[in-house]
Amino acid sequence: MSEKSALRAALALDLAMVVLEIIGAAMSWRQLGVWMFQFYTQDSNLLALAACALLAAFQLRALRTGADIPVWAQRLKYAAVCCLSVTFLVVVLVLAPMTGGAYGMLLFESTMLYHHLLCPLAAFFGFMLFEKQPALRRIDALLPAGLTFLYAAVLTALNIARVVDGPYPFLRVYAQSVPMSVLWALVMLGGTEMLTWGLYALHDRRAWKNG
Repeated sequence: MSEKSALRAALALDLAMVVLEIIGAAMSWRQLGVWMFQFYTQDSNLLALAACALLAAFQLRALRTGADIPVWAQRLKYAAVCCLSVTFLVVVLVLAPMTGGAYGMLLFESTMLYHHLLCPLAAFFGFMLFEKQPALRRIDALLPAGLTFLYAAVLTALNIARVVDGPYPFLRVYAQSVPMSVLWALVMLGGTEMLTWGLYALHDRRAWKNG
């Protein structure tokens, strides 16, 4: 595939992502209002909405004028892809098993079809297969992990203050022991860090092969 064809495919997927994210966000707002922001799922998808919209604008400009796409916009997309991958894997590996294997509900019903399945997969494959790969640095892998840590810290504090309950079982500090809360934190944050480095390595390998 030529570079221009790949750019067109990447633009099409990013525009599709914007549409899907807007539909999902509108549905979530109608259902939850401002409380939607307590969910990592919503926050990661809103990050992806912003990243894809920005990148699509730069991709369109690149097709029309030949201008380079800013590296910072591609790095923001990488962070969004990492966070959406966390969302997808937590649903598949943690939440679905904890709810008795409710994969159908968690992946195909209502907003979850968009936020748990379509958007994470479209973002991953679009970024890895079609988008011109930026010169990612090792430090870039810290951004998605840092955003996840920030989310966990804020929601844990809100759970301790009894402002919110969860919204995920592993955040309910009063429903489990302190050691279990610490263990969950280590597992989730450690898993996120491993995932971001894995995606970095995958990108680095593809960039090396294409170079």
